[in-house]
Amino acid sequence: MRLQVFFWTVFCSSITFILSLKILKIFKFMKFSPIGWTKKYHVFSDSHVLVKWFILWVFLVAIAAILYGMAKLLKMVRMDFMSLVVAVMIVWGIEWSVQNTIYIHKFSIPLAVVIALHLLWIFETASYHAKIRSLDSRNKLPNSSNVLK
Repeated sequence: MRLQVFFWTVFCSSITFILSLKILKIFKFMKFSPIGWTKKYHVFSDSHVLVKWFILWVFLVAIAAILYGMAKLLKMVRMDFMSLVVAVMIVWGIEWSVQNTIYIHKFSIPLAVVIALHLLWIFETASYHAKIRSLDSRNKLPNSSNVLK
């Protein structure tokens, strides 16, 4: 059961994040392209656009899996605060790599909101299931399921 939760959380979060990036790009909420890394690093620059988006999706699946595992270990921390802090750090890193300067001139708030929402989704799901697992392993009364019958 827990492997299914892990798989579906990571899979659905990465798919919706890719769709959110595409929507942000279509409505020009971001000044850069999510698949612009292919031109910058000269990797898959001649490939079809769908191949670039697929490679970005695979990368996001790996990141979401790592974040899910980290959030499972940090189940006692407030996840809403953690998602905001991590989202600001991620957007700052993205903007820093795109603008190639120490000073960030434009901070994409819509991108930060999308990242924070997806991080909150991953963190809260992992934390909830880690807490439930610790409750399932507690000592229970013998034959407690038959008491009410």
